[in-house]
Amino acid sequence: MSDLLEVLPDFDTGPFTHLFHSLEKNNISVADLISLEPKEVSRKCPLPLADVQKLRQSLVQAMQNDLKILVTKTPRLGSRAVQKTTSPPPVSQAGPSDRHVSPVQNTAIVDESEDMQLAHTSTSYHPEQGLKLSILDPRLDDALGGGFRPGHVSEIVGESAVGKTQLVLGLLLSVQLPPPRGLGKSGMYISTEDSLNTRRLSEMLDSHPEYQKLPPECRPTMDRVHAVTADNLVWQEHIIRYQLPIAVPRMNIGLVILDSVAANFRAEYETTTSAALAGRAADLIHLGNSLRRIASEFNAVVIVTNQVSDRFDDQGAHRTRTSFQSVPFVDPASSAAVPGLTRPVQAADSQRRRMEVQSLDHQLRFFTGWGSQALSSYENMKTPALGLAWANQISARLVLKMEHERAYAGVGNGSREGRRKRSLSIVFAPWTPATPVPIGYEITTSGIRSVGGDIANRQQEEEHDPDLLNPQFWAEDEEFP
Repeated sequence: MSDLLEVLPDFDTGPFTHLFHSLEKNNISVADLISLEPKEVSRKCPLPLADVQKLRQSLVQAMQNDLKILVTKTPRLGSRAVQKTTSPPPVSQAGPSDRHVSPVQNTAIVDESEDMQLAHTSTSYHPEQGLKLSILDPRLDDALGGGFRPGHVSEIVGESAVGKTQLVLGLLLSVQLPPPRGLGKSGMYISTEDSLNTRRLSEMLDSHPEYQKLPPECRPTMDRVHAVTADNLVWQEHIIRYQLPIAVPRMNIGLVILDSVAANFRAEYETTTSAALAGRAADLIHLGNSLRRIASEFNAVVIVTNQVSDRFDDQGAHRTRTSFQSVPFVDPASSAAVPGLTRPVQAADSQRRRMEVQSLDHQLRFFTGWGSQALSSYENMKTPALGLAWANQISARLVLKMEHERAYAGVGNGSREGRRKRSLSIVFAPWTPATPVPIGYEITTSGIRSVGGDIANRQQEEEHDPDLLNPQFWAEDEEFP
């Protein structure tokens, strides 16, 4: 703890003097005390667990108070203190290109040189109504009620190669636009798998038609995209819990992306025992609390991507079996003699249906995004990773699906997989209703773009294919000559 006076010169060490000798002897620094679990520090030193927790809580509170003092010292833009000044200090409107910043800042620890930017970000503590983060596509934005809303944790879930990362990369650029399409702020990208694809981000910036219409000084820039990689749960928790609350106001960040939330949990947790599942659920709750606190306290848009798993159940067979059993067979000769024979069977069938409605398999359709509509011929049932424990931590869920259209080679030659067909749907969100019909989209050089016609209309057109009514199509039918 020799670095305590350097980190917090005004920290009151009186209540904790009996702990410093043991902490110093075991080389426990301030960063170690904050990042490590109190149980681990207590076991290593050794020290009473309650004292370690109290010291750790006091250190975190002291650091947060220092940050809040810096913010409150600067008057908020547009406040009365600024309006009364006859000659207000000029507010720098220069873009990020006027500063010496790397093209993409791989930021793990915030530099102290960024303290002066707090003067321009103090409004983050005062949520503004009506702000939206647009995808820059009219149909997709209309389905989202105008875009993603600050103050909420939203999830984008889908299988591999469906376009989750492509969507969030576009948001890293659109967040820099001024309202109403953007927030006029920077973006933070936290990757748990691959590093930020700067080449693809630059391609979107150069090819998007909306950015080409803007003057060069108003276009989004790579300088306002910050990136960090968290390849394990310990580092991920440290970044989200301790570094983000400092980085968001200092760097004027309005969008935080975690891509993806399931990667580290799937790699480091065994889900074969109930104890492991309970431990994972507890960590997911802590992660959700940290993300919601960042979203609400700084009025930021928080978006996480999630993976999917295949769902195997006999729900369809069970429904078929129930439909046959709902009308029991009764011999006409004996039904007249025993008129109340069907009542016990009907009561049992009603009880069975009631149990089905209360089961998790039945309720999955309302929050997973799969099963709420009639399945197409080529759609597989999926379920978002991390289960119900994580679903309770998010405010909104967007589902991206991908199917393969069937390309028919000719009569008698069967069929083969054609081009991919992608769709987006809103499962639940507090600011917009769920989409009744998925919206088709495609991935272009400029990002995500909706395609004409919704998925249901296209499926209906395929079911009523005019070629099926053409007599020449059946001219050489071998089964019915």
